[in-house]
Amino acid sequence: MDNIFVTAASMVTDADVSAARLGQRFGRLDLASQLALLAVESLGLDFDTLPRERIGICLAARVGSLSTDVEYWNGRDAVGGPSPTLFAYTLPSAAIGEIAIRYQLTGPNLCFVGRGDAVLAEAGDWIRRGEAEACLCVSCDVVSAAAAEIIQTPAAARACALLLKRGSDGRHVLRENDRDMESLCAVICARKSAS
Repeated sequence: MDNIFVTAASMVTDADVSAARLGQRFGRLDLASQLALLAVESLGLDFDTLPRERIGICLAARVGSLSTDVEYWNGRDAVGGPSPTLFAYTLPSAAIGEIAIRYQLTGPNLCFVGRGDAVLAEAGDWIRRGEAEACLCVSCDVVSAAAAEIIQTPAAARACALLLKRGSDGRHVLRENDRDMESLCAVICARKSAS
């Protein structure tokens, strides 16, 4: 019963965003928030059966909000100046807020900027310490073409999500060496597809 399990996993890309039907608000979000929200939605969880005040959100944004920052900055020469709607997404943690709002989650939350190797360890620690009963772990890799040119890295638009819970069964028991969320999501999603 002391084990922490991955009970659900998902992976999404920008190709999945255009087909998403998550309400009118979804279209106003920046791409990172859209992908993070869609990755959580794709977990297929029934949040009505979970204690919303005890669910944490731990997110890794590989390049922070750089793509949105660049878009906002480039809007400075537009008529009327940069978009005030876009300004809200110039924080790397904006996607956490969107997830919390949509699912009415009030547990702890934390945003890492970078690869996010600490996301699973941190989320597991929250559960072990009793700070959260479950934790949504999300990894976003969003690099627009404009941002890619600045930081000399390939453009990207993908996200993955996992739900961690303490228990006696799940898709994968979280091990100490589980650090790479994208690889873990890929393995679990591949197993799910094969069965």
